[in-house]
Amino acid sequence: MGLIVSIYRDIDGVDCTNGGVSSRDIKGLCITNIDGPFTPDPQYPAAKLVKNEYNHGNTVVVVPEEVEGRWTMMGGNLARTSDSRFSRAIEELLEVKIFYGGIPIHDRVEEYR
Repeated sequence: MGLIVSIYRDIDGVDCTNGGVSSRDIKGLCITNIDGPFTPDPQYPAAKLVKNEYNHGNTVVVVPEEVEGRWTMMGGNLARTSDSRFSRAIEELLEVKIFYGGIPIHDRVEEYR
């Protein structure tokens, strides 16, 4: 079970995801590591909130399960919902008191040959 988030894309239709999950004709994503009443399906593919730790600070991104375990990067799209469970999960991961906004979707994968 999970929480549904909306996908925010470029208004001009520019896609920089290299065919990533968030560029497809879907309604949103289902974040499976946040408790919620929803189940992933073809219109709401499964994704997870992932904390990345760097020397200069930490970030939280959304990674679709389809590309989990691969080297991913942001393709320009964001995930967002007004549900407070989303903000609370990010606050816990980042150890901050208040978070409000969208999170980068890391669904761009580049294949090197």
